[in-house]
Amino acid sequence: MKKILIVEDEKPLARVMSLKLNSAGYQTSVSFDGESALEILSKESFDLIILDLVMPKKDGYFVFSELKRLNIKIPVIVASNLGQQEDIEKAKQLGAVDYFTKSDITLVEMVNKVKQYLQ
Repeated sequence: MKKILIVEDEKPLARVMSLKLNSAGYQTSVSFDGESALEILSKESFDLIILDLVMPKKDGYFVFSELKRLNIKIPVIVASNLGQQEDIEKAKQLGAVDYFTKSDITLVEMVNKVKQYLQ
């Protein structure tokens, strides 16, 4: 079973994403900030990360820099409320395989994006 780490500080959204991905056959873990996400990543391996950019403690950009520093090569899909082209380009330069604006995507579309990268 493929494992996904959801890093999202909006707890209701993180839970709904987790439930939807679980029902699609994935195993999920949830972190509500970048600091705890990095702690989880130091102990467990994942097949994919869904990463918010604006979070407490450590933001998504910091998580990207730590993944690179620690040589952790896991595909990252950014899920953010930041929809500006420069935010998208910055995330892709940091290594995001995909990017979606949370307000512009349904949960079904999110699951389909995940399936694309985990087949």
